[in-house]
Amino acid sequence: MSTVIASQVLANGLRTEFSDTYSAFQNRQSSGKLGALMDTVGATNRQHEFAYFEAAPHMEHWQRGNTIPTDAMGSVQFSVPVYNWARRIPWHKDDRKDDQTQSLMQLAQMAGQSAALLEERMFFDLIQASTNTLPAVPTAPDGAAMYAGTAGGAARFGAANGNILTSSGVATVHDIQADYWSAIEQFMAFQDGKGQPLLSSELIDGPVTIIHAAADTEQMEIAFLQKRHAMGLDNTGARGGTVLAAAAETNLVHDSSRNVTLWGSSRLTTGDWFIFLTGAPKKPTFLLDREGVQEFTSLEGDNNGDHTRDTGEEYVQWERRAGAGIAQPFATIKINTT
Repeated sequence: MSTVIASQVLANGLRTEFSDTYSAFQNRQSSGKLGALMDTVGATNRQHEFAYFEAAPHMEHWQRGNTIPTDAMGSVQFSVPVYNWARRIPWHKDDRKDDQTQSLMQLAQMAGQSAALLEERMFFDLIQASTNTLPAVPTAPDGAAMYAGTAGGAARFGAANGNILTSSGVATVHDIQADYWSAIEQFMAFQDGKGQPLLSSELIDGPVTIIHAAADTEQMEIAFLQKRHAMGLDNTGARGGTVLAAAAETNLVHDSSRNVTLWGSSRLTTGDWFIFLTGAPKKPTFLLDREGVQEFTSLEGDNNGDHTRDTGEEYVQWERRAGAGIAQPFATIKINTT
């Protein structure tokens, strides 16, 4: 039996003023921002097969007397598994009875609220190709990683370097903005597989979300949110340089009426950052939702309390079934430092 409740909580005469120290910070997910970057797809099985048609052929000249020109439409199929997720918090029944704060059960149940972080955790696994949460990193439908220069031996989306660009660094505002404009130009270069532009100018000129490391927040906010660069910066955006007149400093992103939302996260290390076209009709990632969070308890006196009667151990636990996948990621670009 594993009893995880700290013995300090069970001492007699405890004061309760700080019993909610961590519960006051339960709502940590960035669900509003995540919803613009991740679709939710209902699931009905342990694994789902997905498929779609590739770009339809475009019209071409039909010369009089000839048969109407024809062209084929390709298709893609891919699969995404649903995983089981769970967490249990156990304690001895006497611990709950002797809890002077009268909050053990309440605070343990609040741990279930952290299940809301699961979607965000899976999302960051997808964009970083990591297995911090997911058991395995899926590929995109074209067989490549979420961010790749090539797919199937050809330039991804018909553009050299695909949707991963080498970073100039995040040390200066100038470098960050240069990489931003490179990404915008790269979106413009994407093709649909039939030699035509893949993304509309309205989509590319529309709002974007930039996800970056928390450590890069200052430079990112100067680069994208300040109307003018702060006094005390030189013309590269570095601190301690020659002070320039305010009229000589401007922010090209603001001047061009670009709509940029920043999402700084401690889940990322400094350097890499990600650009998402927020208005894309199909988001680059999706949650495969099979069953929502369910809570189960084993308490003394419950009908399902055989475990407690046999061991004296009570618990509260949560279960969920969900997966996460990558759709065709042409609405996102990674600015890569490595």
